[in-house]
Amino acid sequence: MTTLRGPAIIMYLIAVFEFLLGVAFIVVGSFVPVVRTTFLLVGVALAATAVILFVFGMRLHRRFREARALLEREVPGTGEAPALLERGVRGTAQVLGARQTGVYVNEQPQVALQLRITAPGHGTYDTTVKEFVPLIATGMLAAGRPLTVLVDPLDPAKVLIEWSFAAAPAPLAVSAFTREQILATGLPGTIRVLAAEFAGSLDEQGRPVYSAQLHVAVEGRAPVAGPAVFAVPLDRVSVMQPGGVIPIKADPSDPMKFAADWDRLATG
Repeated sequence: MTTLRGPAIIMYLIAVFEFLLGVAFIVVGSFVPVVRTTFLLVGVALAATAVILFVFGMRLHRRFREARALLEREVPGTGEAPALLERGVRGTAQVLGARQTGVYVNEQPQVALQLRITAPGHGTYDTTVKEFVPLIATGMLAAGRPLTVLVDPLDPAKVLIEWSFAAAPAPLAVSAFTREQILATGLPGTIRVLAAEFAGSLDEQGRPVYSAQLHVAVEGRAPVAGPAVFAVPLDRVSVMQPGGVIPIKADPSDPMKFAADWDRLATG
């Protein structure tokens, strides 16, 4: 579903315009016999198209309201502003496939996304959603790329993609030169492995290097998802599989730079 209200409003405006134009053709056709048949047919066609566009606008508006319901919930009896992210549960989605539908609104393409979603309370499941994708995020639709999503806790079919996370810079594993400093002064957090594979090389200490897709959560910071390449101690490689969780420390001035805190992770 999309959080954009604009596409629904545009559909409503186009529908009203075409309906009024269709009525004008019907009125003129009713009073001018020489063009009656043509104008009546054109008028009916325009009015029918207007009804279709209006219904489509209603669907977009409903999706907007559903997205808002995931993002905001009014606190009963307080009159306070809605609490952000109160209802939706955050999860991750792996892109299995993407296909443009041919529909554009505000130059944003609608894309049918095949997703494999992992979210608390729902586990892992596959679903397909149609989204109007911001142009800045179209590069994130390659198969296998992770996305951050919100899922309705009562209905796993209602999924909201958080494009701001998709457009965020990818997390970076740091070099050994800064690792000790970050471990000493960094912010605590965790990384969850979404996908990982051996990169085919070893670092200077003989540790295997992995290329991974990660979900990074740092205390006091918004979570991000993205790729990273880093070496893993031989007695910790079992964690490099989907669902594996690794404690980290992140650079306070740049949480995108992190160091794995292997000493806090049990061997396996």
